[in-house]
Amino acid sequence: MRIARLRRAVWTLTVTVGAATALAAWWWLPADPLRALRARAPALVRVVREPIPGSSAGVERWRLISAAGDTATALWRPAPRGTLDPWTVVLMGGLQTGDRAVLLLPEGPFHALAVDWPWSGPRRLSPWRFLLEAGAIRAAVLRTPGVLARGVEAVARAPEVDARRIALLGASLGAPPALAALRLTPRPAALVLVDGAADLRALMAAGLARLGVPSPLASPLAALGARFVRPLEPSLHLRAAARLPVLLVNSEQDELLPARAVRELHAGLPRADTLWRPGAHVRPGQAREIAAMTAEVTAWLLARPAGGAQLAPR
Repeated sequence: MRIARLRRAVWTLTVTVGAATALAAWWWLPADPLRALRARAPALVRVVREPIPGSSAGVERWRLISAAGDTATALWRPAPRGTLDPWTVVLMGGLQTGDRAVLLLPEGPFHALAVDWPWSGPRRLSPWRFLLEAGAIRAAVLRTPGVLARGVEAVARAPEVDARRIALLGASLGAPPALAALRLTPRPAALVLVDGAADLRALMAAGLARLGVPSPLASPLAALGARFVRPLEPSLHLRAAARLPVLLVNSEQDELLPARAVRELHAGLPRADTLWRPGAHVRPGQAREIAAMTAEVTAWLLARPAGGAQLAPR
């Protein structure tokens, strides 16, 4: 009996030390973020374009099929007939809008492809459901830059697209994946980030605070959450954007993004053009604000040369 108890104690100690060592290694020696993103970004092999019945603007559903056999979805809306030398904007909006983000934009002298988030579960989750789905959510989040890069490759193959005039746009939660997607495709000639920020830890801490989580608990949870999706941390991908013309659009009274995190993004892209819009974080239902912002972004794009100004990294 005594020997059996000793064996159990040794086994328990071994497992505990092993688990603690693995956790410490995971925390202090994180995997290379680019390798993690590339491992979840299989190449595009086929695009299936399906017209949407009843659509008067030529809206199509695109299915982006990868070499791994998985399918990403997106919505396409072409520029008005007769538009000369249109830009093509590949965008990702917040989780609640997904590929419907293309329908929120007013018609303009540009093609647009809105790529959906690669998450098939519900878009609104209770805290308990979020914990239960944490592993699947992480897998979907880490696939998102690859899916967005797949959208860029898809439009570059479209016959109506000038591959020298492709802009990548990330709005709100779509900003970090858009920035990370630059590491996976060299094609974008410009980058636009709307209501974006750096420092995922600060963003998660602010989100937990809005949910009423006490600060002593929110801080370690935010640190763990940021570490969980570290390959999407915007500050890790700023050098990839340094070669491009960049436009940063932020709200002056943004209630969702900590001001320090917004300043960190702007400081990391010192050559970027900036546009500050009055009011709070832009919402899907703000048609007038979205129209005004779209007009300003379009004017900025039309002032860019085809292929973009290739800037050397600082």
